[in-house]
Amino acid sequence: MSKYNEWKIVKLGDVCNITMGQSPESSTYNSEGNGIPFYQGNADFGILYPNTRLYCSKPEKLAYSNDILMSVRAPVGALNISESTCCIGRGLSAIAAIEDLTYYKYIYYNLIFQNKFIQSLGVGSTFKAISGKVIYNLQVPLPSLSTQRQIATTLDKASELISLRKKQLEELDKLAESVFFDMFGDPVKNERGWEKDAIIKYTECIVPGRDKPKSFTGNIPWITTAELNHLGFTYNSDKGLTENEIKLVKAKVIPRNSVIITCVGDLGVVSIAANDMVINQQLHAFICKEKVNNIYISFCLSKTKSYMYKMASSTTVPYMNKSICNSIPVIIPPLPLQQHFAAIIEKIEQQKAEVRKALKESEDLFQKLMRDLLNPQSGKMEV
Repeated sequence: MSKYNEWKIVKLGDVCNITMGQSPESSTYNSEGNGIPFYQGNADFGILYPNTRLYCSKPEKLAYSNDILMSVRAPVGALNISESTCCIGRGLSAIAAIEDLTYYKYIYYNLIFQNKFIQSLGVGSTFKAISGKVIYNLQVPLPSLSTQRQIATTLDKASELISLRKKQLEELDKLAESVFFDMFGDPVKNERGWEKDAIIKYTECIVPGRDKPKSFTGNIPWITTAELNHLGFTYNSDKGLTENEIKLVKAKVIPRNSVIITCVGDLGVVSIAANDMVINQQLHAFICKEKVNNIYISFCLSKTKSYMYKMASSTTVPYMNKSICNSIPVIIPPLPLQQHFAAIIEKIEQQKAEVRKALKESEDLFQKLMRDLLNPQSGKMEV
């Protein structure tokens, strides 16, 4: 008889304690360390544990060490684990294992395994959200506590490989940032006195079409903010357009090597088009002229976020119109220096490509292990 026959399918709320976050009074949180860490939502999440940006002196709702923190809105289902007692805002819930019944890491991996399903439960027009009732009613298979620990230990080892690869990518990104500042200084302060002017002086701009396409039946990639690879190359999308579909929305093809930038929401995410593509209305594109290198410009633009947010209009989200995008100030060092920088970045990108390949292999292994160990229907139970 399979050991899975001993497993029960239970509601998450029956085997864990669930706390929905609540935002404290704004006067009670600060960045000076007064009080306990305060996490508002997914923006505070790291790879496994949250990053502390704010503190709260009079918390409303608390999470404790080893509680699972789940984002309940924008986006739904993102996960981290609390390292200590903290205050949670309304963008989060805390899921606490019950001693002698559930092991927190086993529950954590179950929620990762169900992530796409949890996302599908989100409701709302402006942004998706889930309620405490939805979280309570999530179903999880529950083996013995010892089996939960065994499964979590196996998945921990696979997860550590993923974390290692991600840290390698972070270090390479930090190296690229360091090279930029070493060669050019701060482009906002411009201590070195480089030539400086609006980006449009050195580029041509292409704005997106007026409407969203009604069909996607072609091979020319349709790029949204989700596809952008920040400070790298954006290659493709799961949606493509024909030339006729492009004409219907009055769009223009963004040529290969153009610099693309977000102008709605998270401003200043910058990438380079690896192929000809079409962009949606949340993006803006620049074609570099002879005086500037596209890789250099992408890095330079990414360092001017403070200007973008200062100039952007804001209703529900920050927004830069065409005029603001084109007026972003950039410094222009001699072209040979820009090209030298670009050559260094291309070598770093080659290293990142190798790490991404290893990361993909680790993630595939992790997914296979979750399917085998967390799905009673798989019939596999070796840990």
